[in-house]
Amino acid sequence: MGTGRAVNMLFGPLAVVAVTASCLIGPCRAEGQEEQALALLRASSAQSAIITFCAKHFSVDGTTALKISQTARDVATKVLGEERSEAAFKDELARRFDEVKAVGEQQWCAEQRTALAGGGPKIFRD
Repeated sequence: MGTGRAVNMLFGPLAVVAVTASCLIGPCRAEGQEEQALALLRASSAQSAIITFCAKHFSVDGTTALKISQTARDVATKVLGEERSEAAFKDELARRFDEVKAVGEQQWCAEQRTALAGGGPKIFRD
């Protein structure tokens, strides 16, 4: 996975949280909300993978990663509903874990660490 994609996958959703939250209180296209909610679930799965796999190889701020993951899931649940959000997250998490295994834990985590070094929440401590 390229660095740009990783940054977009992990930090872009923070902006999506704000946009999606604003859609909850005002009119937005339903398709746009669903796409944003699914993007949030992808971000949540990435944070979950960082917590699960990367702490073995790097110093990780699991508390911050967990907060990002949970916030993204909470907003997605408001848009998709609990049942649909849970099912979509379960599928996305399985896909993400398969991705990590295909790339290799250490390589995937190194790519995330590099991508996240540029700014935003500090997930990797070292």
